[in-house]
Amino acid sequence: MTVPPMLLNFILSGAILLGLLFCFFGYRIFRFVLAVAGFILGASFVAGFTYTLTDGEDLLIILIAGVAGGLILGALFLFLYSAGVFLIGAVFGILLFSTTASSLNINTPPILYIVPALAGGILSLLIQRFMIILITSFTGAWVVAMATLYFVSSNFNPFNPEFITSIADNQTYRIIFGWIALGVLGFVTQYVIFPKKEGSPQKIAPANEQSTRSNKGV
Repeated sequence: MTVPPMLLNFILSGAILLGLLFCFFGYRIFRFVLAVAGFILGASFVAGFTYTLTDGEDLLIILIAGVAGGLILGALFLFLYSAGVFLIGAVFGILLFSTTASSLNINTPPILYIVPALAGGILSLLIQRFMIILITSFTGAWVVAMATLYFVSSNFNPFNPEFITSIADNQTYRIIFGWIALGVLGFVTQYVIFPKKEGSPQKIAPANEQSTRSNKGV
């Protein structure tokens, strides 16, 4: 899919800002993250399907279909919270597995992607806080790393699913190092800044009970 350079620069500039937001504040704004992730997945799938049907000849229809698909899936992710958490974890598992296999030049049959998808989805449901922080920090870091690399080298198309294979080996190692470093920094920042929520209802309850009793006394 060919995107005009000016539009691509605008999209990737926004992607860097969004990636940093996800990386360092993803847990706090996770419902927004779910909506954005659902929109991106829905828009990508529907726009790709429409692109195939129209042979890429009607960009307006592709754009409208992509936006509609993104809005629908984004709304589903937002209101079906558990399903959204599972799918986010599944996508993260697939991306992690795919990136590792591509970096090591390992050919993997599509059926093997079921394992990391299920593992990521189930873990996201079982240990939500840890996985949400892990996924948002490293996904945001990956977006920042790839968008930054494009502005530095501009020798690949990030909208091409096979773009990783066109990146030079020395650039690949830089991407991985930068991604891991930024992801760890985002993970630690979120884990330290945002405390566990399990104890908060118990702390609030006594105060509520006291105010209720005082109101009754009056």
